[in-house]
Amino acid sequence: MVGYFRYESKEEVSLLNEIYSKADLLDNFFIPNFKLKNKVKNDKGKTIKKEYEKPKTPYQRLLESNTVSEKTKSQLKKTYKSLNMVKLRKEINLLVDKLYNIQLTKSKSSSKI
Repeated sequence: MVGYFRYESKEEVSLLNEIYSKADLLDNFFIPNFKLKNKVKNDKGKTIKKEYEKPKTPYQRLLESNTVSEKTKSQLKKTYKSLNMVKLRKEINLLVDKLYNIQLTKSKSSSKI
């Protein structure tokens, strides 16, 4: 997402932290993933058939869980309602562009030496 540059300054680290916090929101609330349900060995253990659950977001899994309190579930719902996937993507892209621009200015200044 952010490349393989060396990020050393406080500004770069704070941008990275902001990017990753927004990416976490995006991943946890909007991007579904598969969870392995079952593995079955066939043909004398030579092949393995894997069964997966229906794809769900981590947010959906928490709402379905019996171990999470209702207070936590209501906080999660409130957070979810305040989010906009398109807006999050745009914010992440802007932050990544800002980070790349810092790298470009660093590389230009180091090449002048």
